[in-house]
Amino acid sequence: MIPVLLALSGWALAEDPPPPAEAPPPSPPADVPPAEAPAPAPENRDDAMFGGASDVPTGAFPEESAPTTGDRDTDLMSGGDISQAGGIFDTLEALDQRVTIGGRLYLRLNAAIPEDPEPEDVTLSSPNFLDLFVDARPNDRVRGYVQGRLTQNLAVQAGDTDVYGTTVAPTKVLLDQMWLNFDVGRKVFITVGRQRVKWGAGRFWNPTDFLQPSRLDPLAFFDERTGVGLVKVHVPIERTGTNLYAFADIEGADAIDQVGAAWRLEQVVGTTEVALSGSVGKDRPTRLGAQVSTAVWILDLKAEAAITHGLTTTFYRGGFDWGPLDDDGAASFLTIETPESYTREDEWIPQVVAGLEFPIRYSDEDSVTIGAEYFYNDAGYDDASLYPWLVFNDAFTPFYLGRHYAGAYVYLPGPGEWDDHTFTASTIANLSDKSFTSRVDYSVRALTFLSINAYAAGHYGNVGELRFGLDVPPILGVTEEPTVVKPPLLDVGLGAQITF
Repeated sequence: MIPVLLALSGWALAEDPPPPAEAPPPSPPADVPPAEAPAPAPENRDDAMFGGASDVPTGAFPEESAPTTGDRDTDLMSGGDISQAGGIFDTLEALDQRVTIGGRLYLRLNAAIPEDPEPEDVTLSSPNFLDLFVDARPNDRVRGYVQGRLTQNLAVQAGDTDVYGTTVAPTKVLLDQMWLNFDVGRKVFITVGRQRVKWGAGRFWNPTDFLQPSRLDPLAFFDERTGVGLVKVHVPIERTGTNLYAFADIEGADAIDQVGAAWRLEQVVGTTEVALSGSVGKDRPTRLGAQVSTAVWILDLKAEAAITHGLTTTFYRGGFDWGPLDDDGAASFLTIETPESYTREDEWIPQVVAGLEFPIRYSDEDSVTIGAEYFYNDAGYDDASLYPWLVFNDAFTPFYLGRHYAGAYVYLPGPGEWDDHTFTASTIANLSDKSFTSRVDYSVRALTFLSINAYAAGHYGNVGELRFGLDVPPILGVTEEPTVVKPPLLDVGLGAQITF
């Protein structure tokens, strides 16, 4: 990575002299470093302040960052006069608005209703969080950003465990982002630190999102994943519509040979956007990916594909059966049939997503977007009978568990005179085990900075990943009581958030 940095910096300085300091480039949007002025890029969801952005939001709430009006007084005080506020606002004014402090407070209450429920079977959760950020921009070429997150689940007490025996913490403090951005000759843009980088064209699935250790929850209200420790070098070539990226992945690396490397090329050709990417590293799988987005007639077509080699994940095959139970309904380790574990480390494992969007304009100002997506996951399973064993071995990976998936959605923002209302309907099917979930999201901007959202999700089809249940008998010498998890029937939730 060091030679790459030196080579790119030298090229930038030799290519052209930097523009005069008194004529800086226009300020970019708030969700990218202000020093960068890249050429158009395909689905480049880097450096999102609050969860990234895409053509269609992940959930029902379209605003993925704190609202901005372009007027700092209005943004901070909802129309108030900054000169009357005192305190922090006077300080910001004195600093010529070089430092911004803000965040998001999100409170919510969720209920999960299983099939044939008793009152004690209806579980509640209240996973609230507070994001706070400090954004320092001493000039148009340097930016520092820090964002922390405090999570608090009001439904959890210290020492509580979930149905699988895992301890659940009621309160967590996380460092979401902490990075410094600067440029070299206004040609090479470098971002160092914990930052958000998200790749992929798909709405529900992103197999080319190589730098994120956790998968996107495709039905989440917005992306809650935190940043990754990286050194990012970005070279935009505006005249050719090209973006070049190089990354050093320093997350968890305690020695130089533990640092991973990744690269990405983004190119615009007419109405088509193409991206090629890859990642390598010691004790890490080698990943190669491609992504394309284009328009054909009134359809927006998107696809991405990834192949992985050297994956050290343990796979399982064969049968899983508790065997004959004794008179008390207990199983014995001597008679349990367990699957065989095996490795696919020497294989190239493909994953492919293909989708389309069909926007329909039904008035001069309103439109509805209909989309569909298919996901082939060669790292998944066709046999749902293995799922309990995968749960016990911490190998149950939601939305990446099956071999074949399909998804569809309808996105309806601001219909008619309901400009502050947004509706989203989504359905995901695990075609391998024929389990399904459908969800409807609704959000409304009640006040300038206050938004209310609600959702309801149903589970149906076969007992499988998206309608998952467990019936584990007692095991002699291990457990005295059976473990029963009823398949889910309905999930509902209500949330309120303010951005400031």
